Formats: sequence, structure tokens, C-alpha cells
Amino acid sequence: MAKFFDILEFNIEIPLFTYLIILNNILTMTDLASYIVIRRTYENFKNELSMCYNVKELKLKIQKFLSFLSSFDFEIETKLKEFVSKQKEIAKKLLLIINIRYVIIFIYKYIVNKLLSELINLINVVLRELNYRGF
Repeated sequence: MAKFFDILEFNIEIPLFTYLIILNNILTMTDLASYIVIRRTYENFKNELSMCYNVKELKLKIQKFLSFLSSFDFEIETKLKEFVSKQKEIAKKLLLIINIRYVIIFIYKYIVNKLLSELINLINVVLRELNYRGF
């Protein structure tokens, strides 16, 4: 019974019999393993997304994150479920913006060119009026 476990990576050592009591009353080994895996995966995604500067790479990482969020096949708390659904929503919006960025650029260029030509035409009108009036 001198065996100790590192619970949830918090460096909390508890004896084996205490661990078994916790297992019987609160957690199972798969819950504990799932928690550790999910926590590490979230930390990895956080680091990868914060260091991502290439649009294609960002798109791939967001798609992987969405597939990770979709793979939750276990019961999670209501509050966590709200956070996960919000994360899915934001990730999908990011993917949408990344996918339509060329359309946005095209519309931007079209609007700028249209406004610029209108401005040039109005300047030409003013110049003609000034020339007509003899200035």
C-alpha cells in the first residue's frame, strides 16, 4: 500500500487505498485519464492557435479543434457543455471567415474602385464647371 499516484498532474500524492476510495465514490480510472488527455489537448490547441500565423495552417488547426470538440462522447457538466458549444460556434465562424476571405477582398476592391471612380468623376465635373466659368 505504499504506492502513490500523481492525481490530475497537481502533484498530489495519495496512497493506493485512498485512491481506490476515490475511484469507488467519485471517479473511475477512465474519467481521470479522459480528464488528463482533454486538459493536455486543450493546452496544445491553445499553444498551436496562438502561434499560428499562416492562414492555411490556422484553418487546419481550427478544423482539428472542431473535430476534437465533436469527439466528446461522454457526459460533461452543463457549464462545460455551454463553453464547448460556444467554442464550436466561434471556431465555425472563424472557418467561415477564412473560407470567404477572398470574396470579402473582392467586394472590398469593388467598393473601393467604385467609390474612387465616382470621386474622380465628381472632381472632373468640378473641373469642367471651373473651366466653363472661365477660371
